[in-house]
Amino acid sequence: MDKIKEKRILFLSSRLPYPPVGGDRLKNYWLLGILAKHFNVHLVSIAEENVPFEFYKWANSVGITYKIFKKKKLNFYFNAFKSLTNDLPLQVNYYFFSDIKNYVNSIYKNYDLIFATLVRTAKYVMDINKPKILDMADSIGLNYLRSSNNSSSILWKFIYKFEADRLLQFEKKCIDAFDKTLFFNKKEREFFNRPEKTEWIPHGVNEKLLEYNNFDKKYRNWVVFFGKMNYQPNIDAVLWFTKNVLSKLNKNLKFAIVGAHPSKKILKLGERYNNIEVTGFVEDPYIILRSALCVVAPMQTGGGIQNKILESMAVGAINIVSSLAASPIGGKNMRDFIIEDDPRELAQIINDIYYNPAKYNYIRKQAREFIKNNFTWSIYEERLLSIINEILNTTHGEI
Repeated sequence: MDKIKEKRILFLSSRLPYPPVGGDRLKNYWLLGILAKHFNVHLVSIAEENVPFEFYKWANSVGITYKIFKKKKLNFYFNAFKSLTNDLPLQVNYYFFSDIKNYVNSIYKNYDLIFATLVRTAKYVMDINKPKILDMADSIGLNYLRSSNNSSSILWKFIYKFEADRLLQFEKKCIDAFDKTLFFNKKEREFFNRPEKTEWIPHGVNEKLLEYNNFDKKYRNWVVFFGKMNYQPNIDAVLWFTKNVLSKLNKNLKFAIVGAHPSKKILKLGERYNNIEVTGFVEDPYIILRSALCVVAPMQTGGGIQNKILESMAVGAINIVSSLAASPIGGKNMRDFIIEDDPRELAQIINDIYYNPAKYNYIRKQAREFIKNNFTWSIYEERLLSIINEILNTTHGEI
């Protein structure tokens, strides 16, 4: 173990991993904690906002060093315009800054392994001859291809169509450039057909959630959507549910939209409908998920594994998900969750849960068991260390 701890990792993220709100922040929050147990880790990250004091407290507690580059929103917008003059995706141009690149170039030789997260940071190290891993997570290119016709936003429809091909081409270049590229969607890994250069490694959830049993009866007639509410696929899902399902539900049920940063469209729903509640950020959302009648994830756009579904399953909620959301998780319909795409059928299922809750209680128990066996950070840690050791052994000899 001591010999492994001597190894140094340079870790790049496009956003601060703290606070752990949203998929990529939450993932990197746990990922850095895991890596810091076994390696000396230096984080290079970009901040679009003031760095909260809690970040420094957290970073010191897990034992990582860091270099944070604070950028104004205008800097990002200026970068985005570069996509009109080069063939790089918006995602890549938006987060690429020359001073960060110069910093990375000045220090990378001091590290044994480079760990880049998302295609947003890949360009900083693609040309560096060093053992390196890209945690691509999911293919944004495939995500955009799927989403281009289903988004409720005209702007995002344009972005999806404009970006999809560029992203797919860039993602293929990333797979060529990195020793390993990590996916948490098995089908997306198979799409690129590079088994020697890619790995499937599903995300985990906080194992404490498997023992979470707080309950509040005031939420028992809530149908909940859980997620960061300025994320377009989450907005699309909520708008679809409101338009197609809400009016078909029993009048005693309330649709609750739980998550930080609700957009103007989402806030307007709470003003327009008496049976919709927009909570915004909640300190402990798990008591709502655990107590609710059910949790819905009717995803119409987006891709990859939805952390919100894994966490909802971990606390023992009944999850009703679209086939798009269910596919990368790999659970079984009517055992681990319920898969339904038809709005009329979806409403009937929710109403049936309301009238016959005991009929569905087995799903609550089975969901937790499924997460325990497949999606914990302990499982993730073991697999990740195996991949890292393989790369270091191949390129540096045994550690």
